[in-house]
Amino acid sequence: MKHRILVSAGDPSGDLLLSKVIEELHQKAASNGVELEFVGLAGDKCEAAGVKLLARSEDVAVVGLAEVLGRLPTIFGVLKKLSDELDSCDSLICVDFPDFNFKLADAAGKKKKPVDFLVAPQMWAWRGSRLKRMRGLVRRVYPVLPFEESFLRQAGIDARYLGHPLRDVLPPRSRRLARETLAVKDEDFLIAILPGSRRSEIKRHLPILVRAWEHFAREATRRNLPQRFRVQIPLAKGFDLDTLRGYLATKDLELFESYLASQEWRINRESWLTMQAADFAWIASGTATLEAAYYQLPHLLFYRLSWISARMIDSMTPYFSTDGGMAGLPNILLEKRTIPELLQNDLTPSRLAMETLELLGNSIKMNAIRKSLRWIPKKLGEANVSSRLAEDLWTLWGF
Repeated sequence: MKHRILVSAGDPSGDLLLSKVIEELHQKAASNGVELEFVGLAGDKCEAAGVKLLARSEDVAVVGLAEVLGRLPTIFGVLKKLSDELDSCDSLICVDFPDFNFKLADAAGKKKKPVDFLVAPQMWAWRGSRLKRMRGLVRRVYPVLPFEESFLRQAGIDARYLGHPLRDVLPPRSRRLARETLAVKDEDFLIAILPGSRRSEIKRHLPILVRAWEHFAREATRRNLPQRFRVQIPLAKGFDLDTLRGYLATKDLELFESYLASQEWRINRESWLTMQAADFAWIASGTATLEAAYYQLPHLLFYRLSWISARMIDSMTPYFSTDGGMAGLPNILLEKRTIPELLQNDLTPSRLAMETLELLGNSIKMNAIRKSLRWIPKKLGEANVSSRLAEDLWTLWGF
């Protein structure tokens, strides 16, 4: 028996989470005499798990409605390629990435191909505007936040919360080993900086972060703080120092080079080790903030879209601009603003620096953050999430 599945994971985190489920499904197939073939849109992790890539995640990974406009020919080209491939597939698995995946799910529906969603899009943020559409598109949804199951079920969507696949991916925390591996000295107060995983994110954020560090270092010296502050920036595959340099104007580039020359800042490729080794962090909103929370790392969350993208989102949902709206996954999971958030116009170099200094100088608040973050692993569910997801899909497919 052969089953051919089209997959669509449009960003690095989705690629990683889907790869673990695919590995589990291949194991089940091998022990049951079933041949599974996965093809579609994903990245290196899924490719290593046996997915035949028709397009790569980085081809379509753009954040912001305005930013998408410049990539439309590429995005629509990938969408057409995947839509055509549906003819020879039995079903479709989508991972988050709603603007693209809803269009692909539309195509699947027209061809009578069932659609299953891993990592539900954040429908609660968009209120009812996308719920009705999703109800007509998908067979089953696997949300990764506990409260999403009842929310989706109330809207008539078959949703099953089995935990967050990230639970199976992250290695155990070992601060001592992490600091030794990254050559972080005992006297160093390490701040991790994660500007984002997409080019558009890093291009927007890096100049702000470079200038924020200038403010931070100057004020820390003025206050005679005893810590020796150091920074490490873990870069994802596809980025290097020259890439970062290309995102900086002359003055910012001079600052950046001075940080590197003095070894205040260092670059590595070990995001999870950096989180385990760090004492604090500046992190762009996304899966990385949840990873940091898992390691109980206090941090300040930031994000900035282009002004036109922000205006377009505001026109479609009031969630992010009303009291109680939160962008950070740790805050959403904990149902309170545990991690400070600096979004859009609130994200300035001086404010990022000053809020960090105020937080580091408030031991009561820092301890409260650490205490709250201890709940995050439990909120992600019990271990073996990927195995449970694979088991449910296996049954759903009729094996």
